[in-house]
Amino acid sequence: MVSPLHSNGRAQLREEKAVTSIGDLALKPDLRPELLLKLSGKLQTTLELSQLLEIFYEEIQHAVLVDGLTFTHSANNLLISEGKNSPHSVSYRLQTQQDYMGDLTFHRSTRFREHELANLEGLLTTLVYPMRNALRYYEALAAAFRDPLTGAGNRVALDKTLSREVELAKRHGQQLSVLMIDLDYFKQVNDEFGHSMGDKVLKDAASCMTACIRQTDMCFRYGGEEFLVMLSSADQAGALRIAERIRMSIGDLRFENAKGKLQVTTSIGCATLRGIDTTESLVHRADNALYEAKNGGRNRVISDADTAFAELEK
Repeated sequence: MVSPLHSNGRAQLREEKAVTSIGDLALKPDLRPELLLKLSGKLQTTLELSQLLEIFYEEIQHAVLVDGLTFTHSANNLLISEGKNSPHSVSYRLQTQQDYMGDLTFHRSTRFREHELANLEGLLTTLVYPMRNALRYYEALAAAFRDPLTGAGNRVALDKTLSREVELAKRHGQQLSVLMIDLDYFKQVNDEFGHSMGDKVLKDAASCMTACIRQTDMCFRYGGEEFLVMLSSADQAGALRIAERIRMSIGDLRFENAKGKLQVTTSIGCATLRGIDTTESLVHRADNALYEAKNGGRNRVISDADTAFAELEK
């Protein structure tokens, strides 16, 4: 089923320049059967979301001219665009009885006419089930790279992502920083409050980290109570600001169960990419800075530059 986002019974241009839905009296689609058959066949050739939408965008031009389309799926944090945005738009929700498959917006420099909207809805019927299959494939792949407890990326995802980002940062002369984050005295949390409390602390701490970073940054569970945050285009000063934000945010968390109340702190080590760095050396320097933060009393942020300066002073 293709479910429009807005419904007034007729196609209508609103002040925000979004065309609303078609009602019961709307025109029926006027599409050649061979066009629908060709489109349906091409949509069955891929499970990649971006490629699926690219095919759909190119093929529908034979029936309705559009300047661009935008697909969003908030639950999966997906935003995919083809073409360009224009002043006029119409939005639809893709949904079956069991599955919500996101929202699709078409953009154009001129208003959509009623027969064009009818044709768009007819074309969208060919997209629903390929989109459902592509989303399930995407979610299966994402689950394979996600820590099941915290939702952060796992070590497999970390190895793949960080190696790629280090290479790209070097190639384009961009900044890249990593944070090694460890929850202080976490073993005592499990011992004194139970493992269910420990799980909640890990999940809430990971949520804090994710809330403190940008969309271009990524959070990974490194192991146990230790996390790695990758900060794209972040120099040392920017990384330290984010690290301090994470430290304070986690420190503000409060927990309670039958065994009492709990507050946790975190220690953070920071390292910024150098020209001679490998992935391993970058992580190693952040890990050394984390060790210094823990050795210096915990609940603090230390950069590898601080540890290097301390070594020079000795």
